[in-house]
Amino acid sequence: MPRKYILIVACLLLAVVVFVTLSPIHLRPKTGHPNLERFAAFLLVGAAYTAALPRRARQVAVCLVAGAFVLEAAQRWAPTRDPDLNDAVVKAFGAVVGVVIVRVVDVGLERRRAEQ
Repeated sequence: MPRKYILIVACLLLAVVVFVTLSPIHLRPKTGHPNLERFAAFLLVGAAYTAALPRRARQVAVCLVAGAFVLEAAQRWAPTRDPDLNDAVVKAFGAVVGVVIVRVVDVGLERRRAEQ
């Protein structure tokens, strides 16, 4: 899949995460344990952005970690939401794990290609 399409998917994933994070609590989908949902959502966003922008993995990680804390703080102004530092840490960790997974796979593929 061309990187521009992956970038579109990453942007859409981020838009969904922002909506779910800041929307009224009754609109938040419940599929399991909230921390697992937070972790998985940010893992997917981190992985998608890193797949789309592989040479910018560090910037992706920094932006998503900062974004996790900013989004959590923004919940302060959402009437039915309650910001929690632990939630931001879980989100940030998920984003970093997503970035690392894609980078590890990319480096492994690059090494395989170099050996052939």
